[in-house]
Amino acid sequence: MANYQIEIERNNVTLAQFLRYVRQQCEKKGIYMEIDRDTFEKPLTESSYSYSVINGEKKCHSAEYQTRTYFRRKLASYQTTQGFTRYYYTDELEEYKKTELCRYDWTENGDDAPCRAEICRTFAYDYQTYILNHDGSMFNEICEFTFDDEKRGHGYYYQVNRDSE
Repeated sequence: MANYQIEIERNNVTLAQFLRYVRQQCEKKGIYMEIDRDTFEKPLTESSYSYSVINGEKKCHSAEYQTRTYFRRKLASYQTTQGFTRYYYTDELEEYKKTELCRYDWTENGDDAPCRAEICRTFAYDYQTYILNHDGSMFNEICEFTFDDEKRGHGYYYQVNRDSE
């Protein structure tokens, strides 16, 4: 294993320009960048999972987008003789869907945890993999991109690999 670190920020670039530049810089340092553009833009599932083992307990956290169905009273209106529009709620219910980020926290026994801490975050344009092993070795890769207009934006990439302590 080798110790290395790379950190890149780019502004006023397209997503393709940003990812191409990051890939080139990683190749110059002999580092492999594992992020695929299609998956970075449209992951199969958008979710985050992490845990840390503290005093034998595995503290876990997760978050994922879920679409839920809700009901609300229908809104209706009528025109007054003076030409004003009045709004009111009827007794009829209508169904609507809302996508929300749902978060969950729980604790488990940490004796069988494969490492001391781990983060796996996969959202559109927001990716992170972090692994802290029991021996102190660590890997962390972060890639984020934010659009400032329809085509251009700014991005951040970070990767570090550290041998055991």
